[in-house]
Amino acid sequence: MIDNQIQMAPLISPEQTMEIVLQAINELVSYELAVVLSLESEKTLKVRKAIGPLYTPELNDYKLSLERHKDIARIMEEGEVYVFEDDVEHGEVHLDTYESVMELPAGHSCLVAPLNIDNNKLGILTLDHRACDMFTPQVVQITKTLSKLITLALAHSMNADTLLKERDALIFERNSLLDELKTGETNLVGNSPLWLDVLNKTKLIAPTDLPVMISGETGTGKEQIARAIHFLSPRSKRPFVALNCSALASGIAESELFGHEKGAFTGAVSQRKGRFELADSGTLFLDEIGDLPLDIQPKLLRALQEGTFERVGGEYQVNADVRIICATHIDLKKAVEEGRFREDLYYRLNVFPMHLPPLRERGDDLVLLANYFLKQILKKSGSRKLKFSAEAINCILNHSWPGNVRELQNTLERASVLAVDGIIQCTHFGYDASTTESGQKLLSSSDCNRKLLILDEAIKRHIREALDACGGKIYGDDGAAKILGLKPTTLQSKMKKLGITYK
Repeated sequence: MIDNQIQMAPLISPEQTMEIVLQAINELVSYELAVVLSLESEKTLKVRKAIGPLYTPELNDYKLSLERHKDIARIMEEGEVYVFEDDVEHGEVHLDTYESVMELPAGHSCLVAPLNIDNNKLGILTLDHRACDMFTPQVVQITKTLSKLITLALAHSMNADTLLKERDALIFERNSLLDELKTGETNLVGNSPLWLDVLNKTKLIAPTDLPVMISGETGTGKEQIARAIHFLSPRSKRPFVALNCSALASGIAESELFGHEKGAFTGAVSQRKGRFELADSGTLFLDEIGDLPLDIQPKLLRALQEGTFERVGGEYQVNADVRIICATHIDLKKAVEEGRFREDLYYRLNVFPMHLPPLRERGDDLVLLANYFLKQILKKSGSRKLKFSAEAINCILNHSWPGNVRELQNTLERASVLAVDGIIQCTHFGYDASTTESGQKLLSSSDCNRKLLILDEAIKRHIREALDACGGKIYGDDGAAKILGLKPTTLQSKMKKLGITYK
């Protein structure tokens, strides 16, 4: 009987590959320590793999400064295997590669092999032995050949790290998007002048890397604008990571922002990346930045200024290229005056301020948003039919909506459940049917119909003004549809419905 099962070869990680090659080198070259370091930045190397009798756990994630070890920087630039020979008589002494981790005897053998692919510098391989004169020209040639295998494994390891970083960030972004879909806030609906000004500023600032400070009342759509800025920016294919600062206790804020090392504190059972690291090359959205604990603010300022930070319990710096977008519903200037927010951090973040208007100031956007959310509710409910009564529209227009767009959406969700006959009434909103929250008397049914007629007239006048400004042109960048933020076909449909003709 033929066995149809296919035997799969076991997967080997890049680190295992490096270890196998290093062990193979040891069969030909006697060494006591072999270390592979990757080029993490223009001036920094980091240990990726270390084996041999002299190995110590302190080598794990050890970082080497190329500014301090200029001889190694020169070897990497020249691209040739090099054996160090101290010339004490002429004062030429090699600075030990791992001076802060271990102490090797004077005159010990030390070899450095650059790891390059097509003139791209990836890192170095170092071999050390406590005895002198261990690395002959033959050894140099062998190492030069076998180091090519190490280079391939290192390239694989570095690519794997990049993919893991992207995966972690995408998981965060996916979860954020799922939360967003649950709330239904996926579009920036509105045609009021105040809201169109916000959208224009969003398009203007998006292509830059400048920090953005979004202010506005709770529920006005600050995170939605932040997402729009990100997705319209050159970083759109990179992570968008959000963090609500009001939910951070002082004890965990630093870990949430910058991550922590294993054993950094009770409960830190493994290394964890912070939001700053997850947002590398993308956008970090800090919601309610005014609630960020005061003791964390200087650390955030340093990370913004230098692009580096340390995980909690870590000894080495982590690099991250992050665009910052912040949001707040409080007066940060007042917080600075009261000593609750650092002035230098405020000016660092408040480079491009944007203010989102409350819903009560957006005029006809109330009806547009109400209809938009009703359509979203209908999509979820399937075949069920829903519509607003005239009194319901009146109630929506007269309510102050202190919770803004979020309150409107939640109110309509509740009303759709209560409207068993498919007609949403004012009473379904949970407000007094006769008055608004401000105590204003609601209009009667006939008054409401009259108000809707007045609204239609206002829309007609608005469309006519746009047509006049464009000389009657509807299509194109200089057409009325563009000015009104509508599709040309939508504008034509509205004109037909409202009986607008233009010659």
